[in-house]
Amino acid sequence: MFDELERLRDEKELCDLLTHYAELGAADRQVWQDRLGEMQGVQPRTLVKLHGELLAYGWLEQNTGVTSPASSLSHAGSSGTAANCYRITPAGIRALKQVRSQEVQVQ
Repeated sequence: MFDELERLRDEKELCDLLTHYAELGAADRQVWQDRLGEMQGVQPRTLVKLHGELLAYGWLEQNTGVTSPASSLSHAGSSGTAANCYRITPAGIRALKQVRSQEVQVQ
């Protein structure tokens, strides 16, 4: 049986990406965040797959609505970036907390 939490714990890049959105959403989880277009040591194609994986697990939600023209223009030159695209879900926050608590118990 596939365990998403085990995958999150074992795949550093997946955990780092979810942590990125958790940190951005810490002040207000309801605010849509810009899509991370680059991550050190991660190929662009892999980053796309990681975003898809987080969406599939329900740990990120995607803004399929209209974004403001001003914010879209501010990222027009940014490669791989989409404005106001994602935000972490309550399930994503719980998953990170569970993985972090498992790490503390192991140490």
